Amino acid sequence: MDVVYHKLSLHWPTRIKTLAMGPGAKIIVMSDMHRGDGSGSDDFAHNSVIFKCALDHYLSQGFTYIELGDGEELWEVDTFDQIYITHTSVYVRIKQFHDPDPSISRYIKVWGNHDEKWKDNGSKLSTLFEGIRVYEAVVIDTGKAGRILLLHGHQADPMCSGKAASLSRFFVRHFWSRFQHAGAKDPTRAATNPGMCTEIDETLSSWARNNDKGISIIIAGHTHRPVYENLSLTERRYVESGIQGPGIRKELHPGPIYYNTGSCVHPRCITGLEITMEQDLPDFKLVKWGYNTIPSSDSGGYDLVVKRTILEPASRS
Repeated sequence: MDVVYHKLSLHWPTRIKTLAMGPGAKIIVMSDMHRGDGSGSDDFAHNSVIFKCALDHYLSQGFTYIELGDGEELWEVDTFDQIYITHTSVYVRIKQFHDPDPSISRYIKVWGNHDEKWKDNGSKLSTLFEGIRVYEAVVIDTGKAGRILLLHGHQADPMCSGKAASLSRFFVRHFWSRFQHAGAKDPTRAATNPGMCTEIDETLSSWARNNDKGISIIIAGHTHRPVYENLSLTERRYVESGIQGPGIRKELHPGPIYYNTGSCVHPRCITGLEITMEQDLPDFKLVKWGYNTIPSSDSGGYDLVVKRTILEPASRS
């Protein structure tokens, strides 16, 4: 059944991975890598080292890795071969999460609007990840806390779903990369438009509150804006300080029904959402991985390291 919020009909996903989350389960959800060809328009390249350090940590700690859409930038780049050659070391790490047996694989891939190509043609990925399936969404059954729906989130963006998506894809493929080299920013993209981010967030949180599928929580990406318990980080600071800035919703309703992973193309960091089972209930942590300096034990100077920081809940930082 489709439900209409904010003039957009959200359909129930057609290809879903169902996952049961029992005691001790650990999941890291990240989205919007936009891995490209290494050129000046490759927004992921500057965070590649950070991303690999994060994957090494989650691999060693027994996490399942859910890539929630836009892993590859297939709107700007013609073929996956170009992306793989550029970011081979990234795919080597991701492959360590994967197993051909879907019942034990720790790698779950969801398509987004920029890599929707995998929806109908995953042959290139199958060569790299034997037996892989790419999904439109993941549903996690947590038991007492109900079901969590994870999807990329472009389904709530009228510019990136339906017929309008073809026009957006054409613009990005043929014009946007040239503008990007010149330093231009696209005001129609949710990632650079606070108002559009807010609309998408509200659409998805409304669907989480009002659906007939037993979904109690939605986790998305797409906007590149991290959200924890229905509030972006900026909105949370507004609640704490009372200082209002652009893109702040006038009516703020915090609540554990909607989360957004952010992205892996922030200027000097990546963000993600960790989910762990704590006493039969899911526990959520919005985390950031980025560069930091620490005093050197040898030279008296400083060493550059990659550090994990808990953004929310702030009390655990």
